[in-house]
Formats: sequence, C-alpha cells, structure tokens
Amino acid sequence: MVIEASYSKVNITPPIGLRLGGYAHRLGKPSNRVHDDLYARLLLLSSGDVEVIIIQMDLLGLYSRDASLIRRSVSKVTGVKEDNVIVASTHTHSAPETIIPMWPNTLPYSGEERVKYNDWFTGVVGKLTEAAGRLNGTERVELSIGAGEVGELCFNRSFKGGLISGESPILMVKFNKGKVALINYPCHPVCNTDLGFSADYPGVTYEVLLSNGVESMFLTGAAGDIDPIKKGRGFMNYLGYSLSSSVIKALNSLKPTAPVISVKGIKVTLPLRTVNREEAELRYEEALRRVKAKGGLPSEPTESIWVDEDYLTLMYSDEEYEVSKDNRSLIETEVNLVRIGDLLMVTIPGEPFIESALTISNAAEGTGFRETMVVGYVNDYVGYIPIKASFIKGTYEARLARWSRVTDEAEGLITRAVESNLREVAS
Repeated sequence: MVIEASYSKVNITPPIGLRLGGYAHRLGKPSNRVHDDLYARLLLLSSGDVEVIIIQMDLLGLYSRDASLIRRSVSKVTGVKEDNVIVASTHTHSAPETIIPMWPNTLPYSGEERVKYNDWFTGVVGKLTEAAGRLNGTERVELSIGAGEVGELCFNRSFKGGLISGESPILMVKFNKGKVALINYPCHPVCNTDLGFSADYPGVTYEVLLSNGVESMFLTGAAGDIDPIKKGRGFMNYLGYSLSSSVIKALNSLKPTAPVISVKGIKVTLPLRTVNREEAELRYEEALRRVKAKGGLPSEPTESIWVDEDYLTLMYSDEEYEVSKDNRSLIETEVNLVRIGDLLMVTIPGEPFIESALTISNAAEGTGFRETMVVGYVNDYVGYIPIKASFIKGTYEARLARWSRVTDEAEGLITRAVESNLREVAS
C-alpha cells in the first residue's frame, strides 16, 4: 500500500474594515491594516480506498454550521466523504470575528458591517472550493514523523507553575518536488493585540519554513490554558522563529511511518450551562447604566477594561445576556481520530486544556502510537473545555460566557470517548 497526496493553498485575507476577533479591548473597532496575509491550506492524503482532507485556516474558529458548509463544498468537488474533511482553525486573535462577536448587545454590528462580513466569508468558501478542485491530481509521497523541541516560551495561565509542553509533533509529507510539514504546538496565537490582521506567530513560522523550502500547516494544540510568556509583535516573531527552527532541526531525525490512513468520527453530546433570561437582562441593564454614568466605554481600544471592574462587569453581563437567549442545555458535536501511520491526530471542537492532551497522548502511546497531535478548534467551536480543577479554582476559562458554556463534565466525556476508541483505530 502507498500514500498519495496533493496540496493547495489560497489567500483569504479580509478587506480592511472588518472587526477583529478574540479581544474585548478592541471595543468593536474596525481593522486598520494587514500585517501579514491569512491563508487556507488543504492537504489530501489517500491510502487505498481511504481519503482524508485536512484544511487549516488562519481564522479565530468556526461554528459547526460554517465548518459544515465548507466540508460539503469540498466534499462535492473532490469526492472525498464529508466526514473525512477536517477543518481546523489556528485561533489567531487577529482574524475576523468568525466566532463570538464581542459586545453583541453593547456594540452590535451595523447592517453595513454585517454585509461586508458576509461577502468576505462567502468569498472564502468559494476560494476554498476552487482550491479543493486543485487537489484532484495526487502523487505518491513519503511520510515521516517526529517532534521538535521549542522550549519554555509559554506558560499555564490557569495553574501557576502548571503543566506546559514545549514539544511540537511533526508530520512531514515529501512530494517529488517539495515538502509539506504539519506542525502541532499548544500555545494561544495571541501575541498581536492591535487592529491589524495577522496569522500571529504561526504566520512567522510559515514564512521561515517556506524560505527553507518547506510549506507548512499549523495545527493549534491544546492551548486552552496556555499563553505565550509575552505579548507584542516582537515576541510573536521570536516565538515563530523558535518554532520554525525546532522543525528545521528535527528534519534529519524524522522517521518513516507506515502508509496507513484511517478516520473515525465520534459523536459526543456535551452538557451546557444555562442562564435565566430575565435575570440576565436586568444584570446587563444595570451594568450598562453604571458604565454610561462614568462616560461610557473608552472611545479607543484600551487594555484598561481588564482592570476596570465596571467594564469587566459589563462585558460578562453582556455575555450572560447573550447566553440566556440560547436555551439549549446540550450540544451535539464531534471528535475525530485520524491515524496516519504511527501518528494519531485527535481533533477537538473547542479549546482543550494541556492536561487533557497529555492524558490522551499517554493513552495513545500505550496503544502503540509514536506521536500524537491533539488539535483544537476543529469542525466546530464549543468554547473552552476546562478540566474540573478549573471550575473548582474559578479560573477565567471556566467563567460563564459564550466561550465557556460547557459544564465540568464535558472534558471527561471527550477524553473517555477518545480513550475508548484508541485500540480500534490503532488496529
């Protein structure tokens, strides 16, 4: 049996003027520059009658409705089963608000902003479909796996002195002409904090590796409680250079892996926290009154909202009010186990913690996998998936908001679902 593959990428940079996602301190202001372009990258791998397409996008994330739209479109043009199309976002905080538009009640989108956003996203789907059409010409490739060592450039923001991982698992796909490296690293891409579009430190990684003859796809790891030790574009460059250097150093130590591919989708149902709508609306109106009494929100982006209690109360009461409009107590989503030779890729539809990833990796090693990539922000976004200790401690990631809806049972449900299917995937 052999592995065949094809690779394609497309520029999906938005027009200046769209809002940026991921940071409340931007206060709904429009983007004002492009630091570096955003891309979508597509890799088709085929072995026998099994095909899988991995799509990596420089985006904040995608809800299932948008990911499903992309999966259907790509499936239709390539013939690859929709369930075998994997759509992963890097979670850069310098891309449009594809998930969790901030300040939804306080600073809602205008009609013009919504039209501009919809036009851009419709174009993204069209570009992805065209790029997928270029995947039909596959060629025989060689696969090798290993890991780079980045060092301690991140920290556990939830648990002081807690677990981190400086390792970056690598899957190298060697074509007749050129290479594509899939890189998995657990750290939030949040270095850039201004109003410019940017792929953040993964973008630096792409550029450095490309200058060394390697195309790359960055798959964000279990970064739910992991941040870079510094913010700013200077450290963004340093982190990107460090990650790319670790990949380059590891190239000669990568080991060939078997030409076997399998994909197993696992449906999971996660419990959600709910909020009484009338109570949430009253809390929001009171918080808004207090902020208006002090002159309203700042007129320009400012990180003062992180230390001003009135601003923080308004932000969270806005979130709780928005959560209260959704009366679901359960959400159905999916986890995928993708075997590529001796490498296991576990895809999670939200923001898993590093503690969960290490549990999964240890279990995967026990079933014979040499490398494990736990990838977040895939095919859906259910928010943070905190471990129970986070709820007990009351960390940021466990505080109720649209980015934190699941209960303390969710992490265990996902981890057990993965562990119970490992032996089937490994056999």
